[in-house]
Amino acid sequence: MIGNTLFLHKQISNILILMIMNKNILILSAHPDIENSKACKAMTEAVKGIENVKVVDIYKTPLKVENYIDDVRSADVLVFQFPFWWGSAPAMLKSWLDTFMLGFLENPGMKGKGLLVATATGVSEEEYHTGGAEQFTTDEILRPYQVTAIYSGMTYLRPFVLYGTMMPDAEERIRKGAEAYKALIESLR
Repeated sequence: MIGNTLFLHKQISNILILMIMNKNILILSAHPDIENSKACKAMTEAVKGIENVKVVDIYKTPLKVENYIDDVRSADVLVFQFPFWWGSAPAMLKSWLDTFMLGFLENPGMKGKGLLVATATGVSEEEYHTGGAEQFTTDEILRPYQVTAIYSGMTYLRPFVLYGTMMPDAEERIRKGAEAYKALIESLR
């Protein structure tokens, strides 16, 4: 019990530290066709122009250390933004993680940075539960990103999920979701 209490205290302390600072946020956009996207494109457009927020399209930026190291070094919060495909992110995000995370653990160092997953999915939130159409909660499906945060000493932030982007009321959901995403990113600065 004491170990759990200390862990919880440490997590709360990390979150409070993240909340106090004027942070730089690096959003790694992982959509293979962002120009034809509706939800991820709206999310990206919503955060453009926010001070201390940089969006990097990892499909358009070659996976070379020199293209990412300065941005990662200066970031206080790293955001993985992607469409939810086949219960995961598009392959380029996994390639980015495999290419850089081990090296970035040491230089520039990931410890203490926040990690936020921001994703969009075609079906409603109600489909994501045990026994539902998707069989798992989104938190369960996104667990590998939480593990990444734990292994690298990052603070895993509650994921942002824009649900229902392929439903009849998708346009309204995307509009409201993009507004909520912008508000969340602004609150993290």
